[in-house]
Amino acid sequence: MDTTPDRRRNRAAAKAPTSASMGNRRPTPVFRTVTWLVIVITMSALAFYLGVWTGMKMNLPSSPRDQRTWSASSKACSCGLEDVDSSELQRRVSSLVEERLKSMDAADTANDRKTLRKGACDDIEVDTFCPKKGYVLPRSESETSGLRKTSDSSSYHLLPKSLRHFVNGIVRVSKEDFMDTFDQGVPPNPLTEGFEALIIYNKKEALPSDDAVRKRAQGEGNPSQGLPVLSANEATENCDTMNIVLTNNPSNTNQCLALVGSQYQSYHIDRWMRRKLKHGPLDAKEPLRLSTRGFTAAGKEEFFPPAEHQVHEHQKRLMTYFTVLPQLKSRLKALLAKMGTKTVVVLTSNFGQLRSLPFMKSELLINFACNSRSKGFSLNNVIVFPTDLETKELSEGMGLNTFYDEHLMASVPKREARYYGDQIFTGVMFSKVVCVQLVNELGYDVLFQDVDLVWFKDPLTYFHNESLPQFDMYFQDDGSRQERYSPLSANTGFYYVRSNSKTKHFFRHLLYSADLITAWKSHQQVLIQLLNENRSLLTLSVKVFAKELDEFPGGLHYHRKTKLMKKIMRGESSAFIFHMSWTENKFFQQMGEWHVNEKCVGREAKEITDQVPDTQSANAGPLANHCCSAEPIIKCHYRDKPSKYECPNSPFIDKKGKSFLGSTLKRCLALTTAEYLLPMTKMQSEVPSPTDDESGSEPACWLLDHRA
Repeated sequence: MDTTPDRRRNRAAAKAPTSASMGNRRPTPVFRTVTWLVIVITMSALAFYLGVWTGMKMNLPSSPRDQRTWSASSKACSCGLEDVDSSELQRRVSSLVEERLKSMDAADTANDRKTLRKGACDDIEVDTFCPKKGYVLPRSESETSGLRKTSDSSSYHLLPKSLRHFVNGIVRVSKEDFMDTFDQGVPPNPLTEGFEALIIYNKKEALPSDDAVRKRAQGEGNPSQGLPVLSANEATENCDTMNIVLTNNPSNTNQCLALVGSQYQSYHIDRWMRRKLKHGPLDAKEPLRLSTRGFTAAGKEEFFPPAEHQVHEHQKRLMTYFTVLPQLKSRLKALLAKMGTKTVVVLTSNFGQLRSLPFMKSELLINFACNSRSKGFSLNNVIVFPTDLETKELSEGMGLNTFYDEHLMASVPKREARYYGDQIFTGVMFSKVVCVQLVNELGYDVLFQDVDLVWFKDPLTYFHNESLPQFDMYFQDDGSRQERYSPLSANTGFYYVRSNSKTKHFFRHLLYSADLITAWKSHQQVLIQLLNENRSLLTLSVKVFAKELDEFPGGLHYHRKTKLMKKIMRGESSAFIFHMSWTENKFFQQMGEWHVNEKCVGREAKEITDQVPDTQSANAGPLANHCCSAEPIIKCHYRDKPSKYECPNSPFIDKKGKSFLGSTLKRCLALTTAEYLLPMTKMQSEVPSPTDDESGSEPACWLLDHRA
């Protein structure tokens, strides 16, 4: 039996799939998954580049010149704007380029056909294509969602809605113009010429009236124009009120300035620093902590409360003061009435603290009196508050009005202070507070001055000039810009006070706070901080004369302003006074402003003469004949300091000092080697005037002292 067909059927059946195997097996696909992914990505890329190519063909100008202009401007506008949202930048560039091309087609001048240089963001033509540096462009759709579109669909509002509760516009103003227009009395910074200030408007109604300016102040319109620049008067024409914040970065730290709106108003600035909790300098690892305004970057704290023993000592002084106050005011009132003046020049001086307190030395008091009378000034309106009996006798012996109360001055130490700021020093500073407070309280205007000062012209004529801007108090600029003296840097050795309710309150405030003088070891530091507080609280108006002015020079000018000092030496300056400020007698001697005979230096009145001064007389007094020299007593001390004579044989005081009179000395030395003083008239007749690079034409030779 042939079984071949059966075998074939069995083999076919074996090859045929079963139902189970049919459920697990998939048919072979035409394209695998990877192949499809490659196809999709390729098509997407082709579509993208085709779209870009089509768009460029549609938007680019057809001429080769315009194509080059488009390319250069696009590259130029990317300079410094890499972080700006590309779509926004492209839109702005396209708009600006179209405007530029239209203007170039309309005009056929050589300037219009200039090709923009690649990457020249500062080029004048590129500026027409690119937004100005510093103008803020939206960076993303999420950021632009908070910005309000203006009527011009091509621009955005600069300020988001979340800021408009207290910022509705910003303008720029010249700093110099602003400070001149709104004189706050603070000394200006001469190194900020060309700087600008910002004015932020809380309400739309405060914005300037000009519509175009209003839009630009809010960031609307063409961003290439930037924020508007206005004069101080234009910028504030609609401001009903204005808060002024003076800020600086004296320690050059990574400083931030935060403005927080819609908050209970504060007229103080809170200062935060990264520092340790109790002490130490700035530390980037520490959190920001609330700090006093006297805390320096180096970690020194300038402002702190007085210790208990300092408070108790001050309370004892105040108890004495209030106990004798009725008697003090009665006696002083009678003396001031006798003087017959509405403005009183007040000085205080002591005898014991000669070396540590040069600005209060009794021989400097004598020099002021002798110097002033040699120039013909009347001292009938001058009153001296001595801190001890020795100085009282010297003052009366010089014929000066003198007021002394042994009970009040009993708390002032008579021992010599060993260093600046020690307990004896701060005790003496109490007299500087009391003498001005008493006279001011009785209704008199006061010119207070230290005794290390001379007059060239009567300073009261300056303060009585009706054209002088009216302030409650005027101060000489100290020149120091330490943080503890900010923002006024007022010199407390020469100032003028008008008597009114605000100044009376201020000096009472200073008197009651005099324990801080002991704690901080500075009368000046305390006075300035209280001035600052009273300016804000009671609108006490204070003016500090800029140190650049010639009218009130001092020790700063003596050591640093050679040009001005040469004018003073020649008598060509407009200075009213010269305040030497913490320097020795020798500088006055070298300037030719010393008029005290040697026998009166450091001596009591009874050691100079047996004559008793007549306190009822307005004459110079018996000591004047013994102590005062009609002509200045000139001595050389330092070759590199201002002097009436050239001092060729004197040492330099500064490491890199130069001869004060420079080339003039060489000409004078060429004429004579004689060991005597050569008169200026003879020198001028023999030598042509040299030219000095700093101060211009000078007299041929100064008095030349070869014996120095």
